[in-house]
Parts: sequence; structure tokens; C-alpha cells
Amino acid sequence: MTVTSTREYKEVVVTHLSNGTPLSLPIHTIHGVKEGPVLGISALVHGDEIIGAEIVRRVYNRLDEKELSGVVKLLPVSNPLAFESMTRNTPLDMNNLNRVFPGDKNGWVTDQIANAMVENFLDHIDVYIDLHAGGATPVVDYVYIQNDEELSRAFNFPILYRPANPYEGTTATYTTEKGIPSITVEVGGGPNYDKDIERGVEGIFNVMRKLKMIPGEVAPPPEQKVMTEIAGIRPKEGGIMVPAFDFSSVGTVIEGKQVLARTYNPRTFEELEVIRAPFERNVVILTRGLFNKVSPGDYGFMLGNLDTAEENE
Repeated sequence: MTVTSTREYKEVVVTHLSNGTPLSLPIHTIHGVKEGPVLGISALVHGDEIIGAEIVRRVYNRLDEKELSGVVKLLPVSNPLAFESMTRNTPLDMNNLNRVFPGDKNGWVTDQIANAMVENFLDHIDVYIDLHAGGATPVVDYVYIQNDEELSRAFNFPILYRPANPYEGTTATYTTEKGIPSITVEVGGGPNYDKDIERGVEGIFNVMRKLKMIPGEVAPPPEQKVMTEIAGIRPKEGGIMVPAFDFSSVGTVIEGKQVLARTYNPRTFEELEVIRAPFERNVVILTRGLFNKVSPGDYGFMLGNLDTAEENE
């Protein structure tokens, strides 16, 4: 059956802030000319991961609904409060939106946002892509394997991650439990390079070609490695961090337990901490590639163990 292509926009009011301003979720819906799956794409679940909003905007501008089979739903700003403050967590209650799904309409404001996202977005899609990033300082690059490995591979990133113990309470936790094929993408952050934005856009379009939502040949994946062991390193000491590698190291291999960064006391100049790579062969997945202030417990580095990685079949 052929339908008329349309674009719709609505704002779902979650609640009202103390100053009377409505807190709402912006949802774009693009209807194609033919029947097909409903693809949902969300960004800014974490408010400091702004690259996702630009990826979504470029997809919206470039998508031709006259060639679209199915429906695309876009939620570019999933946590408006965290986005406004450029923080990972919601500033009013300091909760992490991506740990509270499916949420609670009678709970904290973060729980209310999650509940509204479930009822107005996640419950109305057939396939799901959630865009994340390294945040305001680190840069990251990998795709989670959730419940559809072929779709995760079709994003065409060289590094994938099959976690032994996935986080609970994420958007993808909710969608995978409902049997919705789900992809969680970690791309960019820090300087938010244009090349990373474009890789995110092309990854989405390649997944859509895989789903036969848009015409064209599916681009074959590059050589891919699946990590089963990733070490997340958080600095124990705050101070001035001087990295040993810049952002170009993301995706490269560091041999041996080399120094990743040194942290100094800015007052006394004392060296407080030396951070080293944890494995003999380390794939750099997330890094702080610039001289910067660091607080104890910040996201620092993520290194994959190449010796336990799965190679292309």
C-alpha cells in the first residue's frame, strides 16, 4: 500500500518547572511513501553528549521521505535539563537518565523524563538507535552489540563491544527486553570533529539501507574487532592532566603498559598520579586527548584488550 509522505513535529510535555516553563521532549516523525519499519533515533540522553543532536539534524535534513519505506522518529534532545547545563546527569536531581528506564511518572524528574520517553517514543518503534559520545572532554568510538549483531555491524565502525554485564536501566535495556532490535553508538565528544558527525550520519543511513528503508547498496563493513574486555580507567587524583597521546590515538593499538597520562597538583607541581595502559595490547576506545583539568572519578580512558577480542568471522 502506498501512503502520502509527511513530516510532523510535536513536543510532549513531561512536567512544568518551578518557574512555570514546560519541560518537554521534541519528537520529529517522518512518514515514507511505502510501508516499512518504524525506526527510532535518540540523542542527548546524557546532556554533555551534544554530537548526537547534530547527527540527528543532518539525518533529518538529508532524508528524502519520497524514497522512504516506513517511518523515522527522531528525538534529538532526550534530556533537555542536562543539555541546558551540559552535564551528564539531570541537574535537578543529579540522576543519570540512562540508568532509570522505564522510569516512573510519580518519581524524580529524571524518572518522569524516562517514563515520558517510553510512553511517547520507545513504545512506538520497531528498531532503535541511541546515540552517545565521550562527553565534554573525552572522545570515544565503538558500537555496542545489544540484540542484533548484524545491525550493529552495519553501522560500520571498526570496534564493537559485547559486554558480559550490560548496564541496567538504559534505553536499550528497555527496548531489548521488548524484543526491539537495538543499536547503541558511542561516537565523538570533546572537540566533536565533523568527521565523527559524518560517520554517525552514514552509519544511520547504512542501517536504513540494511533495513530496506531507503534504496541503495549496503556498504560492507571494514575490518571489525569485537571487544569482550574493556578496562575503564578513572583518575583517582584530581589536578592538571597531561596526556601522552592525543585524540588521533582513538582506534589505534598501544603496545605494552605505556603511560597514558600524568596528573599534577597545579599548586605545588607535585606529580600525583601516573595512569598506564592495563593490557599488553590495548585498543584505545575512549581517551582524554588534551591537556585539561581532571577531577577524581572523571571518565578518563577506556582500553580494549586486543588479546581477547573476536576477529571478523
